Amino acid sequence: MQKINVVPRPNAVTYTGGIVCQTAFDNVFEYTVSDPKLGGEGYCLKLEPSCVTITANTAKGLFYARKTLEQLKAAETIPCVTVEDTPRFSYRGFMLDSTRHMQSVEEIKKLVDTAALLKFNTFHWHLSDDQGFRIESEKFPELNEKGSWREGDDFGSRHVAERYGGYYTKEEIKDIVAYCAERFIEVIPEFDVPGHTTALISTYPQLSCRNEQIAVKTKQGIFEDILCAGKDETLKFVYELLGEIIELFPSEIFHIGGDEAPKIRWKECPECQAKIRELGLENEEELQGWFTSKIIEFLAGKGKKAIVWNESLAGGNLPEGTAVQMWMDPKKNSVTWANRGNPIINSDFYHYYCDYPYYMTPLKKTYNFSPVPKGVAPIMERFVLGVECPMWTEHVYSFEWLCYMAFPRFAAVAERGWTKQRLCDCADFENRFTAIMPLIKEKGVYPAPKNEWNYNPAKRLGGTLSFFADKIDFELVANSLKNMKK
Repeated sequence: MQKINVVPRPNAVTYTGGIVCQTAFDNVFEYTVSDPKLGGEGYCLKLEPSCVTITANTAKGLFYARKTLEQLKAAETIPCVTVEDTPRFSYRGFMLDSTRHMQSVEEIKKLVDTAALLKFNTFHWHLSDDQGFRIESEKFPELNEKGSWREGDDFGSRHVAERYGGYYTKEEIKDIVAYCAERFIEVIPEFDVPGHTTALISTYPQLSCRNEQIAVKTKQGIFEDILCAGKDETLKFVYELLGEIIELFPSEIFHIGGDEAPKIRWKECPECQAKIRELGLENEEELQGWFTSKIIEFLAGKGKKAIVWNESLAGGNLPEGTAVQMWMDPKKNSVTWANRGNPIINSDFYHYYCDYPYYMTPLKKTYNFSPVPKGVAPIMERFVLGVECPMWTEHVYSFEWLCYMAFPRFAAVAERGWTKQRLCDCADFENRFTAIMPLIKEKGVYPAPKNEWNYNPAKRLGGTLSFFADKIDFELVANSLKNMKK
């Protein structure tokens, strides 16, 4: 019997016998129903020899059924089947870093089209960092004139002396948000604070502890200059800028970063130390918790909920109910957070970060990783919202290379977010993805060739060492690690 090739793998497929005629696709009937089993994203797709019937509770469910049908139609022969499908997790996201290197609007749309085919429902868009601020601001035009540009690239062994930068206009952002909405993908912007804020400080030195003029960074890393939490002016600025950004993104969720914020400047800063004493806090980590809480409170007043990276848990005073995105969490604070009944998203660095080579993170490693972190109690697994695969772009200079690095690993994460654990099989996934690769290429996205998805152990070691030797500035890494401890 011929099996259907669909990614993510549907959760229930019944083969009813016979072959679907091509003319059946001229007779596609869609119905909105009220079926508790299908929920808000599920669907039922019935393929018969002469017609196709789709039922779902929502427009989103109908859309996902059409994405399944789009993949099925790419096959030469299609067996008659009934597909009843609902996702395992409610959050199935991909992240794109447009700060280190930007992508054009058309390139982003190609990525979104492919993500929609794979039933992703969240686009986490990283738009501010040490290397540039990428959102047009009418309230703070100097931020685009200065903070959106850097003097070159010094990422690893790559050195480019040409000025680099730019930003997405408000109209471009609205266009992308609308394009995603048509494909039932929610755009969650990230405005990273209090760390990774050199682009802001380069424009407004008064927002830092030292009030010193610094340049937008040309390298990757963790830097000592972060926003000053002791100055009332800092929160006032953040509120004003956030208020402007919020207008561009209708999503209920807003990402405020919170990762990799060394505290050396805060320890030296009279204003930060005075704020710690004023608030009766124990240390600088609690000060970050307070700072983050104030922004979460501001967002709540605008009808928004916050997501933060897992470092924001270090102070122990993050507001209950805040969603935490886990990326590197050796102390398992995210697990504890979930076991206390709070939402988490799994973006594990060692498995889901797709900007690292297949030598280091082969497809099998990504696919076979469990979305539910070890240590989360079975009764609390419902607080694992889902999965996200990040694409950072320090070493990803072109859209072609981005696609090579992202696919098929993005598709693997999409499947683990949609398909039940007992149905997941990496070899089967590879075969199905291979079958739909021509469809993905039609969208302008070219995945890595199959012989590069899973290198043998000997090649993996050598390739990983070569990558780090070429791409990583070891002195910078050492400084960044030192800064993480401060």
